[in-house]
Amino acid sequence: MYSIITGTILLGITHALIPNHWLPLVAIAKSEKWEKYELMLVASITASAHVLGTVILGFALGMVGSKLAHQYEGYVHVIAPVLLIIFGLIYFTVNLPHHHHAANKDVQQYKKSKTKWVLIFAATMFLSPCLEVESLFLAAGAYGWDDILLLALVYAAISITGIITLVMLAFKGVQMMNSQFIEHNEKRITGMVLIIVGIVTFFLH
Repeated sequence: MYSIITGTILLGITHALIPNHWLPLVAIAKSEKWEKYELMLVASITASAHVLGTVILGFALGMVGSKLAHQYEGYVHVIAPVLLIIFGLIYFTVNLPHHHHAANKDVQQYKKSKTKWVLIFAATMFLSPCLEVESLFLAAGAYGWDDILLLALVYAAISITGIITLVMLAFKGVQMMNSQFIEHNEKRITGMVLIIVGIVTFFLH
């Protein structure tokens, strides 16, 4: 289970670095002249919405993993790693980067109240769960609900902290060139992490 938690931390950090999770919010904050505390509040709400959407789906997949573990108890320590490796190969092979609209263009076209922006971002983030982490929830189901809950808490802490930190750094004008590399290679990075986690889980169950 330690390998799954480690994989969750790595994927949470990688996912938070993707610009479309925080760059549009920073662009709107600057355009609408929000105060720093207002941006931090909105970032916290939207990041929490993203985590909530991911965790809800993750619990559902964790339940599936738990049922599979009970039905195939003798094979559970083989099935979970194999699934992770398969998902890893899929992500590594299909390296499709995240796409997002130009934030500045959106800001120029739509002048909305702060409440509407919060609702838009929160809804968008809630309906865009981190699918990369869901395979880890499925694998965690083999170890029981305590581990599923631990995975959810770790993912929530890493994702929310990461997104808020990146929002504030970008708001201060800190350039993060590596985030562009992450965006274009996220699937490959995700695939490598899942494959490594799968291999380690197989040998260290």
